[in-house]
Amino acid sequence: MNRFKFYVMKMKYDIFISYRREGGAQYARILQLMLQQRGYRVFLDYDELTDGVFSDHIKTAIKESPIFMLVLSKESMRRCINADDWVRQEIALAIEQQKHIVPINPDKEFDGFPTDMPKELKDVVGAHQHSDISFGQALGVTIDLLIKNRLVPNLGERKVEAHKDEDWDSAMETLRRQDSHNRFMKRLGVFSAVAVIAIVLGFCFHLWKEQRDSAILTNYRTVLHEKYERFHLQLNTDLSMEQLTTIDTLLINMKEVYPDSIWMSQFEFTIGQWYGCLGESYDKDQKNMPMTNVSFADINMRLISLCDMTNVLFELPSVEVWEHSAHGGIHNESTIYSGDNVVEHVAWYQENSGGKPHPSDGQQGKEPNMLDLYDMSGNVSELSNSPFDGSGLYTVCGGNYLSTASEVTVDSRKGFATDAKDKTVGFRIIIRKP
Repeated sequence: MNRFKFYVMKMKYDIFISYRREGGAQYARILQLMLQQRGYRVFLDYDELTDGVFSDHIKTAIKESPIFMLVLSKESMRRCINADDWVRQEIALAIEQQKHIVPINPDKEFDGFPTDMPKELKDVVGAHQHSDISFGQALGVTIDLLIKNRLVPNLGERKVEAHKDEDWDSAMETLRRQDSHNRFMKRLGVFSAVAVIAIVLGFCFHLWKEQRDSAILTNYRTVLHEKYERFHLQLNTDLSMEQLTTIDTLLINMKEVYPDSIWMSQFEFTIGQWYGCLGESYDKDQKNMPMTNVSFADINMRLISLCDMTNVLFELPSVEVWEHSAHGGIHNESTIYSGDNVVEHVAWYQENSGGKPHPSDGQQGKEPNMLDLYDMSGNVSELSNSPFDGSGLYTVCGGNYLSTASEVTVDSRKGFATDAKDKTVGFRIIIRKP
């Protein structure tokens, strides 16, 4: 391998794009897209950094990139009179590192250098030929000329992607497809020429919002990882805020039923948790109602999805674990019902339920047992993963809102077919320590 090829392979990036966010961000993103489609590795801090400081990430990227591409949008050099200006610091580092500087003049908007800009920066940038890029129908042509004249001599030929945009409209469309939350732009897409200005402004706003939301989600994931370290939580990076919030509500309500080994949900699994964990829509008025009318297979598929998203071992409890928890775990309650000998204190059953289930949220006037677990007697029967008398059925525990008082005791058991669904049967989950 010759020295040139070895040098290129060592580089993480081929090109570092420096630009002024005000007025230059859109040009920079289009440049990045067009160059990447043509096989070049491009660093653009708009997508890759969110810390708001001139950090080691930027310094490293400049050092790793043979080409320093500077977008000279209108008024882009005005703030370079300030020593702490980002663009000024990037230019200075590129000069120090002896990078090949390629100034870009988008649509010939560049209006010159300020008089009080440091001379050494002005002289170096001004000494390099400015490449005029037309951000219109001739976008692809001018980009290809830029590559031929300014990049190939330094970086060599690259393999072009199968899809390659050639003009401004097609490049913008590609960016729109890549921006998953571009609802505002879609609404404005049918408007007339007057609305085009609003579309551009909305697009810029969306990019800012997406960056902000991404930072919020990243921070929330970090908080949850630290908060639930005992569960070895490792969240997927593509989870929405609703999914993260749902997972948070699931984990915060887990109660230790076997010391540092098994935790059980304080409440029955709810409709909000069932749909929220996958980011699906549902009636928010039913958020805290127990999830029923689901089969044994449905439940286990949902728990598998939860495991995949969180790296946490969610399961249905066995009858032994369920009974141990209903009796208060280490407290070993000897009560008839879970938490009390008086059924009215702890259970929704035939005589007081009104023929319907009640929210499982601890706010309905019923008392928990000594492990702070609610509704283990009554409300909805709870499915376990234990077979029922070798009959091919699975065991449901605790009775439900249509049961008599004698059927909502801690030791109440019934069989339930694996493919059955019933409005009176729900479930509660456990977490087993890995």
